[in-house]
Amino acid sequence: MKKLIFLLFLLFPLFMSAKPRPLVWILDAGHGGYDQGTSMRETLEKDLTLSIVKEISTLLKKNKPGIKLILTRSDDRYLSLEERCNIANNANADLFLSVHINSAPNPLVSGTESFYADLRRSNNAVRNSSIVRTIDRSELLAWLLQKNYGETGRPNGRGARPKQLYVCQNTNMPAVLTEVGFLSNIQDAAYLTSKSGIRQIAIDIYNALIEYYTITQDKTEKKSLLALRRSNGKNSGVKASKIKKEKLAEVEQPLMATVSPTQTFVPVRDDPTPEEVERMVAEELAAKVAAEKAEIEVPVIPEKEEVPEVEEPETSPVPTPAVPVFSIQLFAVSKEIKVDDVRLKGYKPVNFKRSGNLVKVLYGSETDYKLVKTTLVTVRQDFPDAFVVAYLNDEPISVADALKLVP
Repeated sequence: MKKLIFLLFLLFPLFMSAKPRPLVWILDAGHGGYDQGTSMRETLEKDLTLSIVKEISTLLKKNKPGIKLILTRSDDRYLSLEERCNIANNANADLFLSVHINSAPNPLVSGTESFYADLRRSNNAVRNSSIVRTIDRSELLAWLLQKNYGETGRPNGRGARPKQLYVCQNTNMPAVLTEVGFLSNIQDAAYLTSKSGIRQIAIDIYNALIEYYTITQDKTEKKSLLALRRSNGKNSGVKASKIKKEKLAEVEQPLMATVSPTQTFVPVRDDPTPEEVERMVAEELAAKVAAEKAEIEVPVIPEKEEVPEVEEPETSPVPTPAVPVFSIQLFAVSKEIKVDDVRLKGYKPVNFKRSGNLVKVLYGSETDYKLVKTTLVTVRQDFPDAFVVAYLNDEPISVADALKLVP
């Protein structure tokens, strides 16, 4: 017994000197590389989200140096959703926050919203148990984000709610995806494309993270979450039916999109004048209306009168112009996948396209763009991040360029 006490006496200084493991937080700037996200003229979501995340990182490093921060990307590079989740899971992180910007064809739709995992639609037993362990803290951060947006005058009525998003469903720690505004709305666009707006958004998110840190360290998350639910309501006081109606008018922006390699990008600019904002948005809306009109209108070809058949002289065949083909990209993975993969059950035909280190999983192959867009609505019930891609002569091109080639 004396030997045991003596041994413990010798080891006591080692126990006292052992430092606790620092908290690890993941900050994820949505999109990147050829995955541009939504856009307003030449201002791209991927650039804005990176600017916001860098501002948040600067604030945290200055005021909370004890927290280890990991940015999924610190420059303009492409990362698949799987890679983003792997970065967080491999780091055994304590928190995952992904920053995005919204878009809708209805220019009146605006505001902020934050999402956490949808437990009801998690069909993997292991992942389901992970979400159960972290769901309260995920919802807590989502509501804290909405609370802080509202306290600085940002519209937060779209609320915090569960949604089946890949990065929320496939991370082993509390995870939230926040949409900080609509680039398709005049007021939101003016705010999001200004340096002062980006700075304030970063401060709002930083303040929410600090509140989250204090609450979780004090272990009062259940009490705080209950208070936030009561004060904000399920959708910050907005009826769920209104949210649902607005969602029907939205175009869910894919988490990956093709962009022409010749397209030029511009950085975040200084605060625009009201006249510049009105002109910019008016031009953008006019371009959208023109594009929709061009897509809908079909020229009427008058019927030709019947004429007697005349034997035509033999001529060299005229080559048929190439027609773009549209498919739906379900997801992309970093390793080979088989046709009988359980995730692809009920989806035929599928084919695979390799792009660098990724294998893209494509469903269907049609020349009718409208048919593919209609099919996409159904596909997104199983693959929320699916989107339309285009190929010409088996080479990828942007959907916008492909539509120009459709007769």
